[in-house]
Order: sequence, then C-alpha cells, then structure tokens
Amino acid sequence: MMRLSTGGLIDRETTLTFTFDGHKMIGHAGDTLASALLANGRHLVARSIKYHRPRGIVSAGLEEPSALVTVTDETGSTPNLKVTEVLLRDGLQVSSQNAHPSLENDRAAVLGLGGKMLSAGFYYKTFKWPQAAWSKTYAPIIRRAAGHGQVDPTADPALYDKRHRHCDLLVIGSGPAGLSAALTAAQAGATIIIVEQDHELGGALLDSDTQIQGISARTWVQDARDALAALSNVTVMPHTLAFGHYDHGYVQAVETQPPGSVTRAILWKIRAKRILLAAGAIERPVVFPGNDRPGVMLAGAVRSYIRRFAVVPGKRAIVAVADPAERADTIAALLAADIQVVAALEPGARLLGTSGKRHLSGLVWRDEAGKRHRTYCDLIAMSAGWMPTAHLLAHMGPRLSFDADAQSLLPPARDGILQPVGGARGVLGLDECLTDGKAGAHQAMAELEKHKHLDLPRPTPTPAPTQAFESGPGKAFVDLQNDVTRADVALAQREGYSDVELTKRYTTLGMGTDQGKTSWTNGILEIAKLSGNDPAEIGHTTYRPPFSPVSIGALVGTEVGTEMTPTRRTPFHTGFERMGCVFQTSGDWLYSRYFPVAGETMAQAITRECNAVRSSLGCIDMSTLGKIDVQGPDALEFLSRLYCNAFAKLQPGRLRYALMLREDGYLFDDGTIARLSENHFLVTATTANSGSVWRHMQRCAQVEWPELDVTLTSVSDHWASLAIAGPHARDLLSALMPDFDASGDAFPFAAVREGLLDDLPVRVFSVSFSGELSYEINTPAGFADILLDRVMAAGSQWNITPYGLETLDVLRIEKGHLSVGTEIDGRRTPADLGLGGMVSQKKGFVGRGLLQRPALQAEGREQLVGLIPEDGTTQIPYAAHLSDTELDANGLAQTCGHLTAAVLSPTLGHPIALALLTNGRARMGDTLWAHSPIAGQSVRVRVTPACAYDPKGERLHV
Repeated sequence: MMRLSTGGLIDRETTLTFTFDGHKMIGHAGDTLASALLANGRHLVARSIKYHRPRGIVSAGLEEPSALVTVTDETGSTPNLKVTEVLLRDGLQVSSQNAHPSLENDRAAVLGLGGKMLSAGFYYKTFKWPQAAWSKTYAPIIRRAAGHGQVDPTADPALYDKRHRHCDLLVIGSGPAGLSAALTAAQAGATIIIVEQDHELGGALLDSDTQIQGISARTWVQDARDALAALSNVTVMPHTLAFGHYDHGYVQAVETQPPGSVTRAILWKIRAKRILLAAGAIERPVVFPGNDRPGVMLAGAVRSYIRRFAVVPGKRAIVAVADPAERADTIAALLAADIQVVAALEPGARLLGTSGKRHLSGLVWRDEAGKRHRTYCDLIAMSAGWMPTAHLLAHMGPRLSFDADAQSLLPPARDGILQPVGGARGVLGLDECLTDGKAGAHQAMAELEKHKHLDLPRPTPTPAPTQAFESGPGKAFVDLQNDVTRADVALAQREGYSDVELTKRYTTLGMGTDQGKTSWTNGILEIAKLSGNDPAEIGHTTYRPPFSPVSIGALVGTEVGTEMTPTRRTPFHTGFERMGCVFQTSGDWLYSRYFPVAGETMAQAITRECNAVRSSLGCIDMSTLGKIDVQGPDALEFLSRLYCNAFAKLQPGRLRYALMLREDGYLFDDGTIARLSENHFLVTATTANSGSVWRHMQRCAQVEWPELDVTLTSVSDHWASLAIAGPHARDLLSALMPDFDASGDAFPFAAVREGLLDDLPVRVFSVSFSGELSYEINTPAGFADILLDRVMAAGSQWNITPYGLETLDVLRIEKGHLSVGTEIDGRRTPADLGLGGMVSQKKGFVGRGLLQRPALQAEGREQLVGLIPEDGTTQIPYAAHLSDTELDANGLAQTCGHLTAAVLSPTLGHPIALALLTNGRARMGDTLWAHSPIAGQSVRVRVTPACAYDPKGERLHV
C-alpha cells in the first residue's frame, strides 16, 4: 500500500472495496478512483488510443488526459470515465480499455513501432488503394481499432432528472477566488448559487499547507463553508459540473447524486443575472521525449495526492517545475511524504528522454552546463506553467488571447454577465485570488444595484517563469490523449495544414474527452516555434460545450420510452375505451385505431367500419386536429397572407379548404378556415403539423407583420370534435335537436353553424374527409362524454358504427386525399398534388415568390396519381418505388416515382394506392412496376386518377 499513515482528508474509518481488471483493492471514503488506484500501487491503468502505449495517471482533476477506464456499478457500465472524476464507492468494478488480451500485455502495442506509418493524417493517405478494399477490409479494421471503451448495450436502469434554478449571482468554482466572491456577495443580500464539480468545497486550498489570515487554508475553507451554510440566500451545489454557458446568463450543469439516491444525476438549467467564473487554472505539462510514461505526473497533482489523499505516488522523484515557488512547494510535499527527491531540475535543463517498460524507471537529462545525467526514478513531478480554465467564457464567443507574459491563453477584459476571477483570469497567487474574488463580487453587486460601486483594484495576471525547460529529440507528446507528438504538429505545418483549425483536424490535437485542456497551450507554442508566427496571431479553435463529458442520460432526463413526450388522450378516450376501442399512437396522441367486435380481426373490423360509413352512418374522433382561434380587425388580412387561397369573399358562417406554403414555395400544411363572424375565424391544422403551424403563425404575427391587429389563441385542447359521416349524417344531426336549420339548403356543404344541440353548446362544421356527407360537431371538451352518449343513442336507429384511424385512411385514400401531415416529403407544390387551381394569382402570400421558380413550374415533376393492380387482385406492396421496367439481374431498376399509401378497398373490392409519379397526370392508363425492397415484392400496376370513389363528389350533398 502506498498510503501515508496520517494526514489527508480521507475517512480512514470507512473502508471501501473495488476491483480493477478483476483484482480486489481497497480505499477509503473521500478517495477518488485515481487516489485509490495509486494508494494500491497501481500506476499503469490504460493504453493510449493510437500507439497503445502504457499510460498512467497524470493529473488530479478533470484535465486528466490519459487515465480513462470503464466503470461498472448497479446501473451498468460507463466507458471513458476519468479516474480523477470518479468518487470511490463500495463495489465498483473498474476495467481498463483499449487493450487485448490484457493491460500488461497488449498485442496492439506493436503499433508503437509503426513510427512514421501512423503519423498525422495516416488514415487519409493509407486507406485509398485498392478502392474495393475499403468496405471489406479497411473499414472493419478501423472500426474495431477506433475509439476508447465499449458502450453497454443494455438499457440504463438509472433515473435522471431535469430541474431549474435562478439566482442573482452564480459562482462557478469554490477555490480561494470562488469562496471569497461568494462570501462577499452573500453579505450584500444577493441570492447566490455556488457550483463545484468536486464533492468538497475548497478547490486548490484542499491541497495547500499555507495559511490564510493566520489560520490553515483548510480551516479557513471550513469556516467559509459554515458561514455560507448558515445563510438562507446561498445554495451550495457540490458534485455539480457546470459544462455549458449560453445566452443571457444561462448555464447548464449536471449534479451527480450519491449512491442510494432515487436519481443518478440531475441536469440543472440555471439562469443567473451575473456569473463569476472561478474555475481556477490547469497545469501545463512539459513536452519532452517519453513524457507519457506512467509515473510522469503534473506537480500540482503530486501535491494533491500527498496532502489531500495521503497517497505516496512514488519513492524516488525528479522535480521539473518551472516556477521557483511551486518547485519549492513540491519538494516540501515530497519530503514530507518521505519521498526521496533525487533531482530538482532548474528551467533551462534539457530533458532527453525517459526509460521504463510499463512504468517510469529513469530520466536522461542535461543541466544548463551541458552535462548529461541518467537519474533513476519512479516519479517525475513536472510543470511548465498554468492555463486559465476560461472555457465557459469562450463558449459564448469572446476568443482567448495569448499573453506573452503569462505564456498562456487569457480571457480578454470585457463587460458582460460572466466575468472570470482568480485562476480563470490568470491570477495565480493565493492572496491575489482572494482579492480578485472579492473585487469581482463587489463589481457584480454594484451592477445589480445591491450596493454602491467600489472601485477595488484587480490583480494583474501572474507572469510565467522567464525560462522554460528544453527538450531533446524523440517522441515527445503534445496531446497525451490523442497520441499527438511534436513530430505530428510539425508534419501538419509542412503539409500545408498550418492554420490552427486545420492542424487540429489533421492531427486530432485537442480532440476527445480532454478537448485540449492540457495540450492547447503547448500546441500553440509548438506551432509558433515551427512557423515563426507570434502565438497571439495563431489563436485557438472554437471552445464548445460540454466543458467535460456528461452522461447522455442526464441530458435526456426522464424523457425516455413512453415518457419521451406527454401521452395525450382526447376527450372521448374514456368513452371509446368502454366501446372496446384499440388505440394507437399518432404523434403524441393515443388515437382510436379500430373498434373490433367479438372474434373480429383488424382487417374484418376495418371492412365492417368502411361499409357502415359508405352505406349508413359512422362516427370518428377528430379532436386531435389543431385548432387556432384568430380574431381582430386585421384577421382576414393576416390569414390572406398566410394561405395561398383567395378567400376575401368568404362570408360569416362559411368555411374553405386552404393551403399553407413555406417560404420556399413548398406545401407546408392544409386545413380549413371557418369565418365565424366578421373578424373572427377558426383555423384547423393537421394533427402532425399542428405545433409547427402554431409556431409559424406566431412568428408571422409577432415578427413578420407586427403592424397587423390580430390575436391568436390555440384552442386545440378546448374543443372535443366528433365527426358523423354517412348517408344518414343529416338525419342524425336533426335528431340531436339543433336550434338551427339543419336542412341541406340552409346548412350546405362547407358551412359552419354555432348554437345548441338540445342544451349542448356546439359548433358544427359541414366538411368531409371520408367523401360522404359529414358533420364535425365541436363541443367544449368537458361535454365530450355527453355528446358521445347522445350521438350513439340517437344514431342507433341507423346502426351507427364508431370507426378509427385505419378506416379513415381507407376512406380518404378511396377519395384520393393525401395526408399532408405525414405523406409529403417537403418538396411538393400545390400543383404536384393537383391543387394548383387553389393558388391565387392576384394576391401576395408566404411562399409566392419562390413558388414561381422555374424548377417548381417545370414539366417532369412528380404528380399525385392513383394505382390499381393490373390483375385487379394482388395487394400493392407498401414502401414501393415505381419503375417502367422489371428489376434487372442485380435487383435494380430506374425509378420514376413512389407510393405514399396503399390499402385494400372494401368499397371497390380491390387494392388501390396513391403515388407520386413523374408526369403522372399525363400517364393515365400506363402500366408500371411497383417494387418494394422492404416487402421483397414486385407488382404490375396501372395508373389511374387519384380519386377512385365518387369523383364528382355527389355523395357530399345527399
């Protein structure tokens, strides 16, 4: 065991067991997986992604580039977790990745001998010839070799959640700057949220043995915790990673829940008036040959493992730290842990290379005088400086600028909701961080008018050491996670990929879960050295959320399975259940599918329901249609601009079928426009598009034409709508005792009446989707059961039959009605569907300009037609493509169209289909082939008009 007998912040009374690659190990409460592995003497924990080189633990935080593992617990396996971010808990099963057959003896390590063959861009250059080998040879090999870890194919049984919070001030990070800022702002009475990724507040102070205001740093942190916990206006959120910064003070964060919690993680959506980014800084590795071996660690991480976790990360250490104060602090920590410091390198020393097979065993280096040394060691504590953790600031666009004094990317001075403080601004000294946090909080409070502005001085960013470490020739890694070497960066420059964005993509520098946390500054310096350009001119690539990987489960939350969207039930749902209805999902709705009687199959039920509607009387739920109430002096003008129809002369009490186009001239939706009074209209939209139509209308009213005086109200859920259809529909309407004249002359097709059915308030629309005489009776949703009971009771004398979506599809396909919400592909014009005559030539409307494009008016477009099987009996296969020829020997044929729907028509006694066919209206009577690769069937078909039943529409007026 490599554990100190005393010290640290671990709970030695609580022992936790876990396994690594099947080997049982122990740790303590307060350990991370990284500290527990090191305490068990385990340094080799992973293999690198490309060369499969041995990799160990480099850091102690989220910047960890190498030690990626798969962790299995009661909720399943999660790959690519950094051992530094996993809080140890009892029973964890940890597995190494990217190694076969074992971590110690990885056969793929032979790739490390590939050298120049696997240099930057090798995949672009290698897998070109022969072309036929790509799909059969190269692609399978690459897919097997690519990536780290394997995703657990089983469903994740864990629960996740999404929640919201808001505050005056959000403090991200709880180091010296963050705690100082939170204490200062809390005293001003502001509502404060402190977000900390670690399970403990304190940040770098947890690793420090310095004093603050005469007390130890840890005691100061505890006092600060107690003070904040006593304040009702402060919310402290440990275990919470702020991973994304967006517009208007919006931050997303994931809170990991402790074992035993109902939820595994919570996605927090936090809206803050002001944000202080106190995320600290990331230590920069030294680039030298062999700097990736297990045992080469960041100096700050070494101090953290010794002081916070009481772990001895080695026995013989070399210190290569550029900053004199940090070098002395690192040596003091090593000596306090009884670790022998065999060499303390000064900046200017030249690091020539390391040795060791699976763990560091030595370093070859030259001192400033040029003398060569070979020093045996099992630990190198290195540091080339620090880079501000300003990623969240950069998410919103302001680019970081390279500062020559700090030798790092620094956030620019700017006004805005989010301001960096402390290490995130390049301020590294303890006293300076405390001062900067306090000053940042005062500024935020003044901007929120919580107190008068105090013009407190802000510390300047800490300059970098004037001299850096030199490196010898050899394989020196700039990006440890992606196996990007100094030679790769140089090759990218020579081959023309010199721009920083191109260098990233050609070499993979800064990609992966690390996103360049430890590599980008070194990468910029390497590019500058090779190109001779100023690092400030080189810049950096775009920073994007997430700052560190987060679980997809947390992003999804509870919206999985049947909870993905709310299940919507119509007002008639309960009544239809009593009738034995079989339901199906249609969008978000549970829609009535069919109503079987005892012993009936679905096909038999559909046939019976169709025959009932055609010969007598049926009823169907139409409540799912979108319904939008449009009122105001400019209501007619507003709708006239939205729809391509000419309906300026539409009188109150009448309605009209209408088409809505997109801005590009393609058909968007269809529905009806009913004029209830002079300035009052009711618009319907298809079930599938109702939400999109509502958003489009809102945008037009608020953004495109704000000068129009019009009020829109979505009333889709306010009205229950039951359609009665069939030759006896008017008889039933009269039997329901309307207070208006329901005769054919007084209430013709395409009309609307408002009134009472006996004592029931209704709106009745004379419209039809079935091709039969039909009325849609709308009543306030609360009266749905009453309406259904009365319709079924009064209609019993005509043997009224409820029918569902399956039957409705058969009826409307017989009439040649296309389901605009589900059967068009976004590339159809009104003329394609035989509705070109509805497009007004005298007014402007959305989409008119682009509808005139030559390609949309040209001949040769696909047009709506009907199909019947040539032999009159064979079912036309679903998902079929149309062709003039049979399939050739390879199973191919040139297509000229495709089906949109196909059914067996009980009314006509044979199968029919609707299709979109090139020049379809000019091909009536032609014979084609319908090939369905899904059904594995080809059928000879004949082209007919789309409307196969009652083409003159006479039955609408019986």
